[in-house]
Amino acid sequence: MVAAIRQTVTVGPGGRVEVQAPELTEGSRAEVIVLVENVTSPAAQLAAFERLQAGLNLDAARARQWSEQARTERESFGPRE
Repeated sequence: MVAAIRQTVTVGPGGRVEVQAPELTEGSRAEVIVLVENVTSPAAQLAAFERLQAGLNLDAARARQWSEQARTERESFGPRE
């Protein structure tokens, strides 16, 4: 069974987020999804995208190749309704 715990927290120094709940058992595994209220600036979004791109070693040629492969795969499912 999956239990959900919803809390609003304040992000601390270094982007640290802490969740405390008595129903959390030490040593158990949990999936954490963070939804941020403040929309970041376009410059921050671009910087994040550039970090992702660099991490994927995605130069222009590889980006085109990936885009083409994704389009081909999408088209293999047939037309949208």
